[in-house]
Amino acid sequence: MLPATLHIWWNKIKHFFDFAARRRALYEQWDRLASNGDEEARYRLLMLYQEEGREYYPLAFKWTVVMANKGEDCGVMLQAAEMYQAGDGVPKDDSKALLWFERALSMHIVQGKNSPLSVDASNYIQERIQTLRRNLEH
Repeated sequence: MLPATLHIWWNKIKHFFDFAARRRALYEQWDRLASNGDEEARYRLLMLYQEEGREYYPLAFKWTVVMANKGEDCGVMLQAAEMYQAGDGVPKDDSKALLWFERALSMHIVQGKNSPLSVDASNYIQERIQTLRRNLEH
């Protein structure tokens, strides 16, 4: 049995090196900030989809859809479509994926040269739309 002061010290060291717990606490803090309207926190959270593992997909999906619904960023709309299609952080739903792919393509076209998406991304979206339409017809 460790003496009380050594036990407290040991728990502090364990907590310091528990990177997963520290990361979860950080993401919880960002979630609170995002819920209060912090745009930067919202974007950081939606980027968890590309930067973290499956554990954080539901949190990334939550903020991806919030930001996609604003209708300002076709890249975020594309991410929402891909998450629906793959079932990442949300139940797989091809009809919702199709809707978001179509919205992303429309926004890309409207933005023209100011669009953050490349020609390759545009082609990818068009292919996904065609595939999903065929799949949903059957």
